[in-house]
Amino acid sequence: MNTTPSSTLHFTSTTTSDGIAERTFTLGDISGVLWSPESATDGAPLLLMGHGGGLHKYAPELVSGARRAVAGDGSGDGFTVAAIDAPGHGDRPSVDDHVIPQG
Repeated sequence: MNTTPSSTLHFTSTTTSDGIAERTFTLGDISGVLWSPESATDGAPLLLMGHGGGLHKYAPELVSGARRAVAGDGSGDGFTVAAIDAPGHGDRPSVDDHVIPQG
């Protein structure tokens, strides 16, 4: 298991609204957001949502879809949803911005 600092998940903020918790996080240089039922329990299915070219993890259509998936049928048993920025999108640096170690 890789335990270098770049592989450590850090939650950077948490807000709640309408029974849905929204947590921003970083994992190395990857920034993302995790939506879950406010009363989530371990073992909820995870849905990873992507977005089209040039968009951000907070694109309105993505946020709307994530919140619908979390709300499910209203019972609080919906998905946990994660969205990340691809390299060069949103808050994530492009691949060209990285120095790739040689060796």
